[in-house]
Amino acid sequence: MSFESLAQLIKHRAVHDCERLFVSSPEQQTDLTYGEFYQAARKFAQYLEQQGLQNGARVAVILDNGVDWVLTFWGILLAGGVVVPLNPRFKPSESGGLLAQAGVQLIIADVEGARALPPELFAGSARRYQSGHDGRQELLIVTLPQPHPTTVSAAAGSGLEAEALLLFTSGSTGVPKGVVLTHGNLLAEAGFIQQGHALTAQDISLCILPFFHINGLVITLITPVFTGGRAIIPRRFSAGSFWGWVNQYQVTWFSAVPTILSILLSRDKACPVQAPSLRFARSASSSLPVAILQEFEQRYQVPVIEAYGLSEAGSQVATNPLPPGVRKAGSVGLAAGNEMRVVDENGNTAAAGVAGEVILRGANVTTGYLNNPAANQESFKQGWFYTGDLGYFDADGYLFLTGRRKELINRAGEKISPREVDEVLYQLPGIEVAAAIGVPDSLFGEEIVAFIQLRPGAELSTETVLAHCKAYLADFKVPKNIICIDDFPKGPNGKIQRRRLAELHSRLNAARVME
Repeated sequence: MSFESLAQLIKHRAVHDCERLFVSSPEQQTDLTYGEFYQAARKFAQYLEQQGLQNGARVAVILDNGVDWVLTFWGILLAGGVVVPLNPRFKPSESGGLLAQAGVQLIIADVEGARALPPELFAGSARRYQSGHDGRQELLIVTLPQPHPTTVSAAAGSGLEAEALLLFTSGSTGVPKGVVLTHGNLLAEAGFIQQGHALTAQDISLCILPFFHINGLVITLITPVFTGGRAIIPRRFSAGSFWGWVNQYQVTWFSAVPTILSILLSRDKACPVQAPSLRFARSASSSLPVAILQEFEQRYQVPVIEAYGLSEAGSQVATNPLPPGVRKAGSVGLAAGNEMRVVDENGNTAAAGVAGEVILRGANVTTGYLNNPAANQESFKQGWFYTGDLGYFDADGYLFLTGRRKELINRAGEKISPREVDEVLYQLPGIEVAAAIGVPDSLFGEEIVAFIQLRPGAELSTETVLAHCKAYLADFKVPKNIICIDDFPKGPNGKIQRRRLAELHSRLNAARVME
């Protein structure tokens, strides 16, 4: 069945799957059917309309995961609004800039989210809504001055072309950009995900990624509604509770980032885990080291499906098939729904096995960034979105990513992908997280430095790590230095931020000079 909007989708579920369980909160032991949830969301939508929410107006959501987040998301859509998810861990200066860029009319926050807001926003305009869910006493509703009329009318649209979501990129390579996604983009993407993972109404997802990120929101929340499935929604990921949740709710799949899979492997060595309900684990948002994939599958006897996603495409654009289909370690799989190519610097299609930039197009791809003509000109050309990701197709059409165009290390003219170094580092069992970066060098232009974080209780000398790298990498790819740190700078989705590692290296270098 086709839908004209996400609001129509949730209403369809309320009518046709009224008694089917939709959402559960492990901490609060709350379970809501589609019918119960729709009634609560519709009530909240009516409240937002009473607060003057205009059709097409943008509403910022600054909440932790939970039933209230889900209620807020669907309530805004039912009221005709556009959802703007923000990280509740932001500082007021960060959220203030994004709120201004988005031109929001309302802000919905919980207690922690309110701390992320500039204090001046609370000048007499805050109201409180008793949701009755998730153990929270209330939601805070802040009304801002009306956005410029053209802002609202541009977002309003109609049907599939209407704006549904404004999501800011993580800013891992610079200032966050606002990605505009329509109802049509998100519905198309949910359909692609359903097909790629063979999801049905009997599937139960565990939502451990934040909903202010595209992976958590579209993959594990919107798609289950599209399929009529169930979503288990804890406040946040917990390694200690994870397998208990899986078995308590008979979870059939979850989506994670490589860091989470590595953390689970580090914490569960002494405790055998069995999860017979799990059909597969999904990994995306950053490259999954082959060593982590193989260890996870071997220990838990669960297939790991590596996929490739982008905020600009509503999330997933490629995925490995489920068993018995062929899964290739190190590959993000086959194109899923959209059309994808690898091109050289002149825009010509690259041959199989030849690396270039990944470009794509399809019904799930945004038409552009919010108020950013320079970024649009760079990324959108002749109907194609230029991702900035580098990779190649093999002879079977499987995509292998080799890195980001802006992250390649240029050592004396040799172009080195950080991922190639990362893969070798992850072969060492004692390493939990690893990332290589390029740093300025007076002789070679750039030199390679690798940061590592050890698993709890592991011991590994710098000499051992370097010897391992020398055994598996050409001399010019071997890191000059190995730096062991206690924690990695990560984006809100758990992706390692190499830019911040470079900043850390600069600070460490400056401190050594001062000694």
